[in-house]
Amino acid sequence: MAGFRSLCEKYVAALSSNVGTVGEVASLFEHSAGTDQEKKTCLDVAFRKALLNKVLTDDQVSVKYIELTFESSGAGYCSASTPFYVLADVFDCVTLDRCQKVFSYVEEKSEVFASEAPANRNVVLRLCNDLIRRCSKSINTLFCGRIQIMLAKVFPISERSGLNLQSQFNLENVTEYNTTSENKDTPMDTDSKEVTLLFYQTLWSMQEYFRNPNQISNDTHWKKMEDTVNEICRIFENYKHEGSCPVLNEEAYFAKFLTSERLLTLQISDSNFRRHILVQILTLFQYLTGDVKFKPNKLVLSEPRKFWIRDTTSKIYSILTDTPPEGDKFVQHIKSILKYEEKWSKWKNEGCPALSKTPDKTLQAKQKNLKRSVKAMDLSGDKYDLCNQTLTELWNICPDNLAACQDSSRKFTPETYKFFEEAIEQLEPDSGVEKEYYLTNETAFVWRSLRLLARQSVPYFQHIQNTKNLTLTDNLQNIITLIGKEYKKENGME
Repeated sequence: MAGFRSLCEKYVAALSSNVGTVGEVASLFEHSAGTDQEKKTCLDVAFRKALLNKVLTDDQVSVKYIELTFESSGAGYCSASTPFYVLADVFDCVTLDRCQKVFSYVEEKSEVFASEAPANRNVVLRLCNDLIRRCSKSINTLFCGRIQIMLAKVFPISERSGLNLQSQFNLENVTEYNTTSENKDTPMDTDSKEVTLLFYQTLWSMQEYFRNPNQISNDTHWKKMEDTVNEICRIFENYKHEGSCPVLNEEAYFAKFLTSERLLTLQISDSNFRRHILVQILTLFQYLTGDVKFKPNKLVLSEPRKFWIRDTTSKIYSILTDTPPEGDKFVQHIKSILKYEEKWSKWKNEGCPALSKTPDKTLQAKQKNLKRSVKAMDLSGDKYDLCNQTLTELWNICPDNLAACQDSSRKFTPETYKFFEEAIEQLEPDSGVEKEYYLTNETAFVWRSLRLLARQSVPYFQHIQNTKNLTLTDNLQNIITLIGKEYKKENGME
């Protein structure tokens, strides 16, 4: 036992001071007494003990130390789980601001973590859950988002540990607002007499049903919810959105809106606030009408209630469409998101089956045993049967294939003069065509001309090689002029 303790202290002292590469760890490992398993166990302990001396310095040293543990684990000098426990210890020892900087290393290693054993990935899961619990829901929203994205990369989409399988609600999420009953009918805005303290309380009372939708099964709560939604839709329709629209390039995100009654008139004029409330109502409606496995049996809607939800949903989409900026595009995105949510809920109702489909073995067996009957080619007579109707028709168009290839109808290369006839007329001094409209200025015409000259008029094509001081367009114009003169001379047109 004394030998084990002294070996651990030796490793801790070395790791705390000068050991910074996996080569130095290897040298330390090889020059120590004891079996390989004893030395590996000592290094497991030493890596975690020496960590305290590293995290007191800057974040870069901490990242290098974490990287050293992963390299040592890969080389077999410590256990495979040690780097993950060291990583968790680092986040436990530093402040939340430093955690955000060190977390960049975790994001870079997300692909490596995805291929690790489940036990090691569970350490990463606990690490991330602990970080989320330390984060403020209103201040550290971006960091929480980074953590969730990283977890989505590490764990497969069918991972059940992050699912709310029993459709439980966060009943601790209570929205506090002013519930005093004095002067409820007093207008809160000089421009609208409808925005009163009563409407303020009506609007924020909906948060109770968003927090716990199951209580709507009670008829009294249903009636109150129905009246509240109708009043919100009526006010939003009458109290039109005014003011300048937010800049589209800027991201506006609010984890939780303030509930002061003095802000209500400003919030109603804010498109983000309107969308926030209305989308919450749409989400509530989808839960009430959707097929959720763990939804209470008593929360079954009658036909009149279903009709009211459908009618109100159409009204909400109409309000969202009229809410700038780009209301119609926003509505399409919301409909798409809710549609995917239905599929996600159906997948959970079915017990979260594997999303990767395995090939049908029965179908594979049928395809393997399926043999196509092939007829032999019939070479007797003048007609050939190629066992394919289309190929047979093409093969028997002409009995002599060589004659078919030499047929004049298959000669697609034009005659030189006919191809350049229009260009020759344009280059005539008295043609009246301006230079910018010459065919020789078109890239496609120049390319086809060079191909034709190379195929049928090699001397002309070589003329271009002998006059490299001219541009390609000038060379081509000279050749076309020469072709025109020779044609006229051969046909006695001069």
